[in-house]
Amino acid sequence: MNFLDRLNTTIRSNQSLINVITFEENRFLTMLSESTLFKDKNIITWDLGDGFFPLKGDFGGIKNRDRTDPITCLQEIKKFKGNVIFVLRDFHLHFRESIILRSLRNLNHDLQFTKKTIILTTPSATLPLELREDISQLELELPAYVEIEKELDSIVVSAAQGKPPTPQLKEKIIESTLGLSMVNIKNLFSKIIITHGSIDERAIEIILLEKRGIIKKGEILEFFPVHESLNDIGGLENLKAWLRKRSQVFTRKAKDYGLPAPKGILIIGIQGTGKSLAAKATAGLWKLPLLRMDLGKVFGSLLGESEQNLRQAINFAETISPCILWIDELEKAFAGSSGSAGDGGTSARILGTFLTWMQEKTKPVFIIATGNDVAQLPPELMRKGRFDEIFFVDLPSNSERQAIFKVLLEKVRPVIRQFDLVKLADATTDYSGAEIEQIIYDAMFNAFDDNQREFTEADILASVNEIIPISRLMSEKIDGLKAWAAQRTRKANSES
Repeated sequence: MNFLDRLNTTIRSNQSLINVITFEENRFLTMLSESTLFKDKNIITWDLGDGFFPLKGDFGGIKNRDRTDPITCLQEIKKFKGNVIFVLRDFHLHFRESIILRSLRNLNHDLQFTKKTIILTTPSATLPLELREDISQLELELPAYVEIEKELDSIVVSAAQGKPPTPQLKEKIIESTLGLSMVNIKNLFSKIIITHGSIDERAIEIILLEKRGIIKKGEILEFFPVHESLNDIGGLENLKAWLRKRSQVFTRKAKDYGLPAPKGILIIGIQGTGKSLAAKATAGLWKLPLLRMDLGKVFGSLLGESEQNLRQAINFAETISPCILWIDELEKAFAGSSGSAGDGGTSARILGTFLTWMQEKTKPVFIIATGNDVAQLPPELMRKGRFDEIFFVDLPSNSERQAIFKVLLEKVRPVIRQFDLVKLADATTDYSGAEIEQIIYDAMFNAFDDNQREFTEADILASVNEIIPISRLMSEKIDGLKAWAAQRTRKANSES
């Protein structure tokens, strides 16, 4: 059932007070006035600037048409005779006044079983406690594929410049604009035509830049430019194979095939083993925007502020979806969710909000959460079904260390045949990928300091002895983590 059908059903069920949640006020009014479902109704808008305005039909005897005070507005609605929908814009700004709340509740009671309906348009589902039982809430979804396709076809016909996009490019453009408002989409298509003269491959870059601009409006999310690929990861073949199989899952073909959209993965592991790199490489493989959520910035000082911050961040992520939402060191955000942290239950409420969204989300937002300390993670987060899979990243095996050395050395030297990768891997047993990277950099600094000579395999081997791996510093904790993961997670590494 689409939005207009749900609205029609709500009105026919004698719900006289409805809150439509949307930032796209004009799009909603256009849909309402053009729909045949409401052809027998007058549609009259009201706002503080213009008072009453007949969007469809006439004023129906309203005398104080230009009155912009909310009490007069409600009085005129009560006196109106006829079959009508009143759309009150920005009316929620008056909810702080008790007389208006009471007048609206009284009017709602009076209008039941009449042919009059009041629709409020607001950007949020947050309502005063007094109204929550009186108002039916409907959310106007952002434009769907078919609606965007219609707009794109119209732009292409009206522009009449260059070749029309191929079916494949057209699908790619439409999918990349999913999550944007229709105003943004129309502006984007116009900008593309003005900039390039036609809709072509360059359109994707402009759309991506627009989505980056949306992210900058918030503080909790950070847009990460992606330059990494799976080739930048040494080892972790099981994880990489899982990701490759799902690289096309957000395409229209996958949806038409009936594939369920993946929820996300939780990557648990020892520090420095490539968990964060895996998040970046996934975005590169799937060709999706990568957003990093800083859950530490979610927490605010005012009551309810933290939950509102999280909802706002989630809305931003859903606005630019399909995308990947990366949450690093998940345990730090939810360490106090058991109530022992003395934060007045804020952590527990944040966890509840987050889990509810994970369970109910319909937008294509793929979560990649990483963690180092499972003891700090709440059990609710680990329950089966929260994530598609929980992977454990162990310290790299010998063959994986060879692959890591190869990837890292080729980044700094195009030709690496002078390095014995087997020998280097043998010398770095129980070292993490991050530690191997530091070993290489230390070797380069030492060689550069020695008359800027070329660094050698001997320099690398010498640097190994200068770094104490975390596997020795935290051996008991790592052994405990491995024991926990053995029966509860899927191995990201192909070898143990």
